[in-house]
Amino acid sequence: MIPLNVPNLITLSRIILIPLIIAIFYVPDEWLSFSGKNMTATAIFIFAAVTDWLDGYLARKLNQMSASAPFSTRSPTS
Repeated sequence: MIPLNVPNLITLSRIILIPLIIAIFYVPDEWLSFSGKNMTATAIFIFAAVTDWLDGYLARKLNQMSASAPFSTRSPTS
C-alpha cells in the first residue's frame, strides 16, 4: 500500500482530476459553452501540471517518495 504523505495525497488528487476533465465535455451546452468547456478543462489541466511539480518538490524537500516517482524516473533514453 502507498504511504499517505503529502506528496502522495497531491498525486492522488491529480488522478481524481482525470475523470473531471473528461466529464467537463459532457456538460450540456446550455450550462457551459464549448469555449467555456475548453477553458475549464485547460484550467484543470494547468492546475494538475502545477500539482505535478508541487508533489515532486515536496517529496524532495521532505525526503519522501511520491506515488508517481517510480513512473517518472524511468525514461526511454536511460
